[in-house]
Amino acid sequence: MKRFLKSTFVKFILLTMIFFVVTSPFVVLFGPFDNTKRAVVGAIMRSRHPQYITWLFNQNELNSILGVVNNTEQQKLFDFNIRKDSSLKIQKIESNRFVGYLLEIPDPSRIQVATAPDIQERGDTTSNIAKANDAVAAINGGGFYDPQGTGTGRLPYGFILHNGKYLLGENVGPNEKVDFIGFTDKGQLIAGKYSKKKLAELGAKEGLTFGPPLIINGEKVIKHGDGGWGISPRSAIGQRKDGTVLFLVVDGRQPGYSIGATLADMQNIMYKQGAYIAANLDGGSSTTLYYNGKVVNKPADLLGERMIPTSFIVK
Repeated sequence: MKRFLKSTFVKFILLTMIFFVVTSPFVVLFGPFDNTKRAVVGAIMRSRHPQYITWLFNQNELNSILGVVNNTEQQKLFDFNIRKDSSLKIQKIESNRFVGYLLEIPDPSRIQVATAPDIQERGDTTSNIAKANDAVAAINGGGFYDPQGTGTGRLPYGFILHNGKYLLGENVGPNEKVDFIGFTDKGQLIAGKYSKKKLAELGAKEGLTFGPPLIINGEKVIKHGDGGWGISPRSAIGQRKDGTVLFLVVDGRQPGYSIGATLADMQNIMYKQGAYIAANLDGGSSTTLYYNGKVVNKPADLLGERMIPTSFIVK
């Protein structure tokens, strides 16, 4: 009798496990748990295998699930008096899901774009880019292609603008709009889709390509959902109305320490910190904040810092 009961119990456990494995994906993707569904779908869509989701849902359904960032209103530049303040302030950002760091830079004129020595052949780490440029702080910047998954941080795309000169994008037509995050010669942060003609009119001096914008004209861009990119390590840049620039990183992919953040999380942190404009930077394994001679966060790459082509640095 005991042997029968034991055998029956084992079979029940096995059948329960098989049932759970088979039905869990359907419960997650088609059940009533919107937050779980949004996180899973967003993570898969930002992975190397989005086809696992796109054959289940059409684009309208995906937009409804994810609450993606659509076209944003035109940014209105605001004026401020640049403060020649050499101080920097860093604070730890924590929630029950993630750990991050926020660096405050009162003087926006100290921000520049810096690159690895040869961005078409090989990238470099954020800390090495900072050290090579005698910078006191740096955050990873724009996106890049990695067609073979080599992780060498080369082949950036879009614009790279430094000291008013295009290091990348010189062949782009004057009226073609490209995602841009950067600064004017007056220290104003710009974020959105801009043409070279418009950037020239605004006096753009430093910048690179990534996005999307998170806060425009003091208003949150993501009105519902989490922004559509799932949970991951994240980097962002913002600016308060007094000109103070904010570098924000949130660690992720490290259970027990920090799982990661959504675009909406980054938006909400920036908004709470007083950002009048903010934008998403490249994230994932690239997420790195360098300050005062060391990397202050914990990059998700098993080998440490990931090689990247561009950074925003503080001179």
